[in-house]
Amino acid sequence: MTTDSAGPAVTTWDAWADAGQTYHPLTDVELAAFARNFPVRCGHVAVDAGCGTGPFARQLHRFGYDVTGIDFSESALTAARRTPMVGVRYMRHDLNEGDPAGLPLHGIDLVVSRLTLPFLTNPGAWMCRVRERWLRRGGRMYVVVPVVTARGRQPGGMTEREISNLTRGWAQAVRYELRGSLVCLALRTTAT
Repeated sequence: MTTDSAGPAVTTWDAWADAGQTYHPLTDVELAAFARNFPVRCGHVAVDAGCGTGPFARQLHRFGYDVTGIDFSESALTAARRTPMVGVRYMRHDLNEGDPAGLPLHGIDLVVSRLTLPFLTNPGAWMCRVRERWLRRGGRMYVVVPVVTARGRQPGGMTEREISNLTRGWAQAVRYELRGSLVCLALRTTAT
């Protein structure tokens, strides 16, 4: 797929990755908030959906997860693979095109969607698929999205209403703010 009505074409993402550009870089403040809201258990399985060049995927591994990073930009994945880590693998897949091959049904403990949802064709349907097919019972999801006042004027963000709608269907939803306009959602499926 080379274009997406919700966001930039894959060639645009490739060019950004080739140029070394990052979109809202990972910070110590975000990592500390993540660690407070997501208890880390060694050996658990995580997916970083829209992993880009892999900084959060590598951090998840440092926290003790076995990680699969998924992105549709081959250039971003090439950059991610330049820092190999045992326990971290990367796969190319367009999240708008269904479930990636090789992911275990109901076999994932944590799915991360950091700065990815606004670029998907139907973010709510994708999150429902993650909750119903990817995650184990008691599984969790970490969502980071920029808040915008009007989606059409500022690509890459979601309105307060859109963000609120993302919490529907989850047994537990905790929202917290990060620097600037970033909102985090810590979501959980039904308890184990």
